[in-house]
Amino acid sequence: MSNSIDRLLAYQIEARHTPGAVAHVERAGKVLAHRAAGRLRPGSDAPMHDGALFRLASLSKSIVSVAALMQVDEGLLELDAPVGDHLPELDRLRMKSGARPQHAPTVRDLMRHTSGLAYASEIPDAELRAAAAQADFAGQMPYVDAQAFLDALAAAPLAAQPGTAFRYGYSTDVLGMIVAKLDGLPLGLALKTRIFERLGMHDSGFEVPSAAQGRLAAAYAEDAAWQARVAGYGLRRADRPWLESGGGGLVATLGDYACFARMLANGGSHAGERLLSPDLFREMCRNQLPPDVDGPVGFTGPGFGFGLALALRLDWGAAAMPCAAGEMAWSGISGTALFVHPDQRWFALCFTSNMSSRMMARMEFRRAAGRL
Repeated sequence: MSNSIDRLLAYQIEARHTPGAVAHVERAGKVLAHRAAGRLRPGSDAPMHDGALFRLASLSKSIVSVAALMQVDEGLLELDAPVGDHLPELDRLRMKSGARPQHAPTVRDLMRHTSGLAYASEIPDAELRAAAAQADFAGQMPYVDAQAFLDALAAAPLAAQPGTAFRYGYSTDVLGMIVAKLDGLPLGLALKTRIFERLGMHDSGFEVPSAAQGRLAAAYAEDAAWQARVAGYGLRRADRPWLESGGGGLVATLGDYACFARMLANGGSHAGERLLSPDLFREMCRNQLPPDVDGPVGFTGPGFGFGLALALRLDWGAAAMPCAAGEMAWSGISGTALFVHPDQRWFALCFTSNMSSRMMARMEFRRAAGRL
């Protein structure tokens, strides 16, 4: 018998939004739905399967943010420390006028996306937006030299005064550089040690081994934006620089990411072991945006604030999705989506290869998950 998830995936595949998908919904350890549907990639008879590897895109950000919060728990990092304390290149950040910002962006600003280090599409000022689009680091990822990237961020004017506006962008790439520096390891190894090995996420990382590349899910050729901005992730090239992009570079199976989501649904613990202290987990789940900052409305619709890793459904206001107050969510441009409610020990994941209609697809997925 089909359910709301089956019907949704069947529609998306028939409409050629994505060649295939994997979805999972769970509450308190009980699986409410788990489906793999369609094909792994266009032009292939290989069915979608649980071992499929997906580019996480911005779902990488929540993993990196949790790694940084673990460093906060350990006393290695302070939420309100200026970013320049850890990356001196960013001590020279300026506004468009050439003046210093009213206060330097902090680690907390990186986690809640109020640092002013914005993607071009998030910059209201036309002149600054044009300059950022010309640099186009987001379009070049992951084939970017890390030092050149950091120097370019330091030289570009901030899109807003830190702490005053939600401007989605390179904040988590910078946060990942801080995590790597404090651990004295490349970011991928730091994440492996802190999170992947402890949660059993054996197929997660920035680089896909050649033997596993046949498991990579892919989008239709006509999904041109996906092909231009997503397809390179996971595929290191000897002739190009390489950045382990904390903002979008991870690759994983849905099963691996479900281990991470389950840890969040369990309040920051896994198999009796805490990754985050109760106090810091509560802080992560608290809306961190000032009252006059409108938050991630362009990504979630209205009714959401932002914590220290994920968007947070507020206890007031209209919403485009049937999320209960306290539910957290985020997604990636590649077609990945996460919803998690720790109070209910509930989470839902849908992984597809779909950039062109991803926003409506994830909202419809949340509605379908709510009908189970």
